[in-house]
Amino acid sequence: MIETSHIDFKSQFYPKVMALGRKYASSLGFMPEGGFEDHVRKQCVIVAHEGDSLCGYVMYREVPRHSRISIVHLCVDDAFRGQKVSKLLLDSLRQEYETSYSFNGISLNCRDDYEYATKIWQRYGFTPRNKIRSRSQEEHYLTFWWYSFNKPDLFSQIVADSTKIKALLDANIIMKLRDAGDVKFLPAEDPTCLLADWLVDETEFYYASEMFNEISRDTDKQRVKRTKGFLNSFQEASHNIEERKSVSISLSQIMTGITENDISDREQVATCIVSDIKYFLTFDEGILEHRDSIEQEYNVKIMTPQEFTITLDQILHEDSYSPRQISGAVSHTISKLSPGEVKTCAELFWYNRSQEKKKDFINAFYQILNENQCVVESIKKDDEYVALYATKRDGEVVSIPLLRLVESQNEITILMGLISQLINQAIESRATKIIIEEVSLREKHREVLYRFGFLNREGKLQKLILRGNVTKAQLSQYCMDNNVQIDVPDLNNDIRLFEFERFLFPLKISDLNIPCYVIPIKPKWAQELFDTKEAGSMLFGVDITRLWNVENVYYRSARTLTEVVPARILWYVSADKHYSRNKGIVATSYLEEVITGLPKDLFRKFKHYGIYKWEDIYKLCGADINKPIRAIRFGHTEVFNSIVPYNDLQKIMGKKNTFQSPVEVSEEVFNEIYKLKDVKRL
Repeated sequence: MIETSHIDFKSQFYPKVMALGRKYASSLGFMPEGGFEDHVRKQCVIVAHEGDSLCGYVMYREVPRHSRISIVHLCVDDAFRGQKVSKLLLDSLRQEYETSYSFNGISLNCRDDYEYATKIWQRYGFTPRNKIRSRSQEEHYLTFWWYSFNKPDLFSQIVADSTKIKALLDANIIMKLRDAGDVKFLPAEDPTCLLADWLVDETEFYYASEMFNEISRDTDKQRVKRTKGFLNSFQEASHNIEERKSVSISLSQIMTGITENDISDREQVATCIVSDIKYFLTFDEGILEHRDSIEQEYNVKIMTPQEFTITLDQILHEDSYSPRQISGAVSHTISKLSPGEVKTCAELFWYNRSQEKKKDFINAFYQILNENQCVVESIKKDDEYVALYATKRDGEVVSIPLLRLVESQNEITILMGLISQLINQAIESRATKIIIEEVSLREKHREVLYRFGFLNREGKLQKLILRGNVTKAQLSQYCMDNNVQIDVPDLNNDIRLFEFERFLFPLKISDLNIPCYVIPIKPKWAQELFDTKEAGSMLFGVDITRLWNVENVYYRSARTLTEVVPARILWYVSADKHYSRNKGIVATSYLEEVITGLPKDLFRKFKHYGIYKWEDIYKLCGADINKPIRAIRFGHTEVFNSIVPYNDLQKIMGKKNTFQSPVEVSEEVFNEIYKLKDVKRL
């Protein structure tokens, strides 16, 4: 009998999966060293097996950015063809996620000339949605296949692919890709992972105009012709030439070579920087050895193709949420605008690609400005408007009649921060509902709102602010009483219930079998990372990255307790007389990820959050850069109105604890502490 199961590194099927994947690599696409390991580590490989024999496997990625599961490989051994192994694997994958509140379907890319695979997707219920050319030298086309979980109450449609990750390829990468069919590469120098079909839907590759100088130096006319033809697979990076020259001169202070190749390297990196393309892919050791210095100075990340491919999920997340890039943004209330400012706002925030007329937007804007109950606010970055929104309070309901953002690389980060702030303000002010009344929401903005728990109700997106603790047994009735029109998960599935709780934030399910850790933190870092109440009157003078605590990373030593995910965190602020909120619990968060590694590696991985500087990490590791530290990524932080003091903690826990390092506590202890978050003390 054929069975299916997830595998880990201890599974006997782990090496067999890699061997099977290598066996059929010509049709599956090249997977770099570490690719299989990364998917297994993320629990994203399901195998079908009969006894000790591997029948096949499905390898996939969770893509929360697009609310979907993306299949990377579906592979069945020839010996088991015709035994419905593909269906068993797809069934297991579907059953794993179809009740999830984070994903609305399964996607994949498949060459349209793979007739056998096409029949599998059609039979299973996938439908073709789009067709694009593959990146292979031969003219092949990929079909984007979609299997919907059919969640009309949560999601209106699959998010349009308008946010691909952009990367500029160094000349050496392009030359190697051009010759991929004729040359055998060493694993560390093989760029063909960039040609994998599953990457097409997520990435867009560019080349610098400097490529034409590289081509002109080639004396082989036939090869020149091939190179020019191959360039059609990519796009030329558009940029300001004078800016590129200036950046290239600055780069010469870091990349100091004077040969023709050195100059060409600087020109290509400079092109990437001034084109606002965030990723530069290269095998050039001369560039890679200087990447830390370049990245510290410019908004660019330099990687090998293997690093890019293996860490794509992290890159996707970073690209959609990077607070470091909006450092210095400020929010202010608009009391009265001059005619010139109104005109400026109309030009910036009128969505001219929609059916909306500019005159209608200006009239609606004036009406909102003149309505006494409305508070209109803007967000500026470098003195330029980036967002405009309005809020209105009617009893326990907060309405948002205006929500507009300027299209930019950072608009999703800004929107996520803004929505998080509005939800936290609604929680603090005891509101029960947030209603988005903006009539011209972009689809990518809707997707962000869905992830924050907004639902379609009566033609508008609404977020219910559900408070308190409920048990599993009470959950269905609680949802009915509060008109929560989505199905409650299986009460025996704590992982799905945990997702459900997150979706209904700040509601807590009191008897979940989920770990909880009390993690100590210094007041300085609590204020920097999430505790806006400690900031107090400084609220709108503080860098916006410190206010919008959608997600962040906290670094600590790696000496004790290895936290597991998913989990809850209770933040214990240590004693410090210079801070009013100290020596007690000040907030709770969800634990998203725990990584132990070398200081430089972790800092490079998470520096897009923008709070920590290298000096902070260097101090934490005691100036020993070979000493491992731990990065704790957390999100959905609820800051307590009242600190739960140390003495109360000792009574609840029943024993003394100095909280010098993280402590795991029971769900009962978490519930008792959480109940005290609003208790006022003298």
